[in-house]
Amino acid sequence: MRLDNIAKKFNDRVQFLCVYIKEAHPTDGSQSPPNVRDSVLYAQPTSEAERAEVAAACMLRFNFSFPMVLDNITNEIEEKYKAWPERLYVLDRNGLVAWKCGVGPYFFDPDGFEDAIKAQTR
Repeated sequence: MRLDNIAKKFNDRVQFLCVYIKEAHPTDGSQSPPNVRDSVLYAQPTSEAERAEVAAACMLRFNFSFPMVLDNITNEIEEKYKAWPERLYVLDRNGLVAWKCGVGPYFFDPDGFEDAIKAQTR
């Protein structure tokens, strides 16, 4: 996966985190054909324990080399960062947003993400 390759390339200089937010295509909501085809079928979690179970399945499926943390069940991080269904962010050394891509999947920008990381690590 492209993001994991970027993480491996810069992991000696940058801390990578995946923040698992609310489920983008739950079975009890707007399901996507690729999720049905790939058997990625989860209801929207209603507790932090359920969210942790779905996130663990995601980590096992993609085998990221970087850690995943969980948004709380009230979706605090998603609300602050407007990350749903997926978005990439680069924070500077002071924790401020230095770069963000558009909302995925259509405006998901791994190349821009890598360029922004390069700019922060010069």
